Amino acid sequence: MNLSFSVSPKRVTQVLTYVVLCLVLASITGQFAKLVLGYETLLGFVRLFSVDREGNIPTLYSCFALLFCSSMLFLIASIRKRAGDRYSLHWWVLSIIFLYLSVDEATSIHEEAINPVRSALNTSGLLYFAWVIPAAALVLLFVLAYLRFLAHLPGKTRRLFLLAGLVYLAGALGMELVGAYQTDFYGQENMAYVLIVSIEEFFEMMGIVVFIYALLSYISLQMKVKAVNLQIRIEEVPRPKLQFIERAISEKALVKKK
Repeated sequence: MNLSFSVSPKRVTQVLTYVVLCLVLASITGQFAKLVLGYETLLGFVRLFSVDREGNIPTLYSCFALLFCSSMLFLIASIRKRAGDRYSLHWWVLSIIFLYLSVDEATSIHEEAINPVRSALNTSGLLYFAWVIPAAALVLLFVLAYLRFLAHLPGKTRRLFLLAGLVYLAGALGMELVGAYQTDFYGQENMAYVLIVSIEEFFEMMGIVVFIYALLSYISLQMKVKAVNLQIRIEEVPRPKLQFIERAISEKALVKKK
């Protein structure tokens, strides 16, 4: 018996987009209730849906979304290696990078660089969150290292990869600079900061949604299908064979009784 279901890139993208919108709107609602209406916790809702906090629903979603990207990249890398693709290593490295991003989303490892870099370079204002400096340098090195890889990709996949990267970086680095300025001069307990962080996280999450669509579309393109089909095969034991096994067990039981 075969159990199968199809994963449509378009349908997955639509569902994930709705999820992202709901998470961001829930976060803004919670922060509005806290900062404007005076409900500090709102029965835990404020913390549970804040996109600027860790260990809650938005964080869990982002971790799994990044981990899903890592898994798909691992699958593609395996397929491309068997096909003898000279860029299979690039797929492997991408898989590892997204695995790290998933872990970092849960633990905020990158924030450990803020104080050392800030102290060393005496940064403030837009660079108050100083981790963006080494991060920007790493992004530049990554782009230079992957230029040929991007050129090798099919046109649609290349455009989607670039769009996903631009949207993600607009949030992760671009809006982070704006949030840093707001934090340094006006603090974080205000609706202006809430809106900045909400836009930042929206861009980051939507960048990943676009990337997931790009990966699913790439897999579909390589397999020449409109949807990614997943199958589970369950082997059924034929009835004659099953009867033979039952008879053998019964005969063995009779021998033991004698």
